[in-house]
Amino acid sequence: MKIIEWFDNLPLPGLIKDIIFVVVVVGGISLLSQLVLGLWTPMVAVESGSMVPNLNIGDIVVVQGASRTDVIPWDKAEKTGYTAFNNPGDVILYRPYGKASLNLLDQLKMLIGFAPDKDKATPIIHRALRYVKEGEAMWDGGPLAPFSGYITKGDHNDVIDQMAGQIFGTAKASYLQANRGDIMDVGSGIFLDKQTGLLIYETKNGTFVGEGISFLTPVKEEWVIGVARAKIPLIGYVRLLPNIIFDEIKKLVS
Repeated sequence: MKIIEWFDNLPLPGLIKDIIFVVVVVGGISLLSQLVLGLWTPMVAVESGSMVPNLNIGDIVVVQGASRTDVIPWDKAEKTGYTAFNNPGDVILYRPYGKASLNLLDQLKMLIGFAPDKDKATPIIHRALRYVKEGEAMWDGGPLAPFSGYITKGDHNDVIDQMAGQIFGTAKASYLQANRGDIMDVGSGIFLDKQTGLLIYETKNGTFVGEGISFLTPVKEEWVIGVARAKIPLIGYVRLLPNIIFDEIKKLVS
């Protein structure tokens, strides 16, 4: 109570006091979130329909940081009866190919029509199906995993993320050396071209170019931001509304 009285008696304009109060409250909530859930910002808005009907566009999802919990994939959950959002296995939030998450500035740029940098992406929220080790088949009859990680899938999608993509060309091996500063090493002969956003796969049979959600790559544990624990339906539309309005304006203009 004395703190509140002291704050009210500070010789500052009312607006400045309001700003300080908001900053303190938001900071306190973020600190509490970090202590309890292991993330400074534990809530994300669902932006696509890939998890319908279990997570819908506009839902706010509360995420527990990966450092505070273990991921239970579908194949292990089935044996114990564990479910999350109506299906076996945990729903995880992950950074595709290890790309950096979009920050506030990136989101503001997108609102006015500018694309984010190719080495940044909106995190994906999909279900972990199983964990494969390096050298194991990523699916029955499929290619071997270039490194260990999770096989993932949106509940509404027809195929797993590791099959959702395509190889559509080849590249000269010298391209990687000539553009080393613009190439991000994903791991085990897989690279991300920061200029184009395309993937480059170095194999014994040649160097190939492709694209996809997490095409031919499991989700490394260090790419996992956290595990979805709860949802608040539709509230996320407050966050998504500016994007929706801008998209509709672009359609009308074009």
